[in-house]
Amino acid sequence: MEIRRLPATAAAAERYAAELWLPYHRDLAAAADGHALADRPDEELIAAEAAFRLRLLRENADRRLWVVAVDPEVAPGDVGSGALDPEALDPEEPAPVGVPDPDRDLVAFVSTSADECPEVFDRPDRLVVGDIYVDESYRGTGLAERLMERAGVDAREQDCGELRLDVDAGNARAAAFYEKVGFEPHRRQLTREVSGP
Repeated sequence: MEIRRLPATAAAAERYAAELWLPYHRDLAAAADGHALADRPDEELIAAEAAFRLRLLRENADRRLWVVAVDPEVAPGDVGSGALDPEALDPEEPAPVGVPDPDRDLVAFVSTSADECPEVFDRPDRLVVGDIYVDESYRGTGLAERLMERAGVDAREQDCGELRLDVDAGNARAAAFYEKVGFEPHRRQLTREVSGP
């Protein structure tokens, strides 16, 4: 098992989109209103996300995408049981940047980006956790906590004093997890549709 930063390559973006992003958004659509995917074939969704993600990663070196890859013979119950090398999950010492071996399954990810504060405001720079996902069969194993620890390492590496994220009001499971790992409500975001002329 390894935590690895994905490089800004087409192969990495395509694998991420197919194995992690699409299942994540299918789960999110079931858990929270307003997250339904477009009515398009999976291949089109994957290609569009891969192109979008690749552009983001190439435009900004502070934008990072971390994945957890496991050997296919590893069962979810083996995570954290001592059956795996604990150093392989060390957020402080991830595997080298690269696409995980194709024989390994991608089971979780976290995306981060730096939000630099203009000097006219009295707040630290923030590291934004854009998305975090753990495959259903690996939930409750501690992988989400390890990915949040990795986000904390990213924050320190980029001189950010805070972590920030958004959570959908209807996603109670995610909100409970974020509170469990120390996040507190800070702002309330409101939306409305734009009507005609």
